[in-house]
Amino acid sequence: MSYYSSRSSSRATDCKVYVGDLGNGAAKGELERAFSYYGPLRSVWVARNPPGFAFVEFEDPRDAEDAVKGMDGK
Repeated sequence: MSYYSSRSSSRATDCKVYVGDLGNGAAKGELERAFSYYGPLRSVWVARNPPGFAFVEFEDPRDAEDAVKGMDGK
């Protein structure tokens, strides 16, 4: 999986993490369990067409940053 957190002036955007290289069988619940370790989640959206990526949104931008550091390349 690959991860990317955008850096813009919007606090909401700072909380959103791109999750890539998921394959076709990515499950929302699996992502929620993995990322909630880093802090409370606002939302999880999994792409279906085309599949293979998702966005995980945290309530706090520091949690998003921690998740990017902790999950990058896993």
